[in-house]
Amino acid sequence: MKNKKIVAGLALVAGLSLPALALASTDAEEPMQPPGGWPQDGIIGAHFDRQAAQRGFQVYKEVCHNCHSLKYVAFRNLEDLGFNEAEVKAIAAGFMVQGEPDSDTGEVKDRPGKPFDHIPSPFPNPEAAAASNNGAVPPDLSLMAKAREGGPSHIYSVLQGYKTPTAEELKELPGGKVPEGSYYNPYKAGHVIAMPPPLSDGLVQYGDGQPQPTVQQMAYDVSTFLAWAAEPKLEQRKRMGFFYEILLLIVCGLLFASYKRISKRVLGH
Repeated sequence: MKNKKIVAGLALVAGLSLPALALASTDAEEPMQPPGGWPQDGIIGAHFDRQAAQRGFQVYKEVCHNCHSLKYVAFRNLEDLGFNEAEVKAIAAGFMVQGEPDSDTGEVKDRPGKPFDHIPSPFPNPEAAAASNNGAVPPDLSLMAKAREGGPSHIYSVLQGYKTPTAEELKELPGGKVPEGSYYNPYKAGHVIAMPPPLSDGLVQYGDGQPQPTVQQMAYDVSTFLAWAAEPKLEQRKRMGFFYEILLLIVCGLLFASYKRISKRVLGH
């Protein structure tokens, strides 16, 4: 299972960051929306599905973190997703981070993470990351949901968009075929990407009593988590925006009423 997750993590590098091997004239299909849409969209009542985001963090930790960092997220930030203090401490301790240099020898040793630490990179340096990923450095996922057009819908779609192309779809590809070692995914520009499917049903085991997650469920969960990681203050921002819109309407109403009252006195009508 561990090797399977590592392979899936390597696949995710190509799926979310590497360019298509062969760019045809075809554009990526419009990203699909999950059933019911994203609860964080809109203004009134916008909120993150925190249960899904917690599960998505597990998918990130067990699959994505094999290759990708999340450098803008500190372990203590996970409390915003509903993890309690003890859970955050346990999660942090499960990661090894670089410690401070020894005052006598200057030697730097790794230590278990603490809540104030940021989630570390799985590689010690970019060179090691590139060497493990065919020369490409896996991007940090902190802002991935904002960096890709379509936001979390792009991630959600790519993760479950693999299919066997039809004869008509093959005609759109250079040479009329999917290059060897590549895969067909209509949600990527050119429809060809150099990666195997990163998720498979039951790849991650959720909590006790929960059924084994499907690819669709894991794609939704990790997309929700990455959407939160990219904009952790989105809910507060939208609430404040809605408040100021209402305030602006009230002010405009008062100004209009004052204008009518003054014009009646000055103009007599």
